[in-house]
Amino acid sequence: MQLLETKKVKIGNTIFPVKVTNRAMIEFESLTGTTIDKLQGTEMICKFFYCTAKAGARSEGKPFDYTFDQFLDQIDDFHDDVILNFPAAIAGKNDPDPGKKKSR
Repeated sequence: MQLLETKKVKIGNTIFPVKVTNRAMIEFESLTGTTIDKLQGTEMICKFFYCTAKAGARSEGKPFDYTFDQFLDQIDDFHDDVILNFPAAIAGKNDPDPGKKKSR
């Protein structure tokens, strides 16, 4: 598993790039007031997802104009397995864009 690779998660018809970066982890810790090793539960997973989506957009030079609440609205509107797809995507086990060539 390559944590610093950009992965993809589909929410509705939108594919969000997600990337675990130092900045994403620091932002998560700042947002939650806890350390990354305490990552458990729906709230923490959603906040980490949000931070990695911001990092993924930044790494691809795309805008990310969502507040955390707006991002939660996206997840809530298309809740079917989004939260389950996020950890799978980070682990490299889910690719919502299979037509794209993967580099190794």
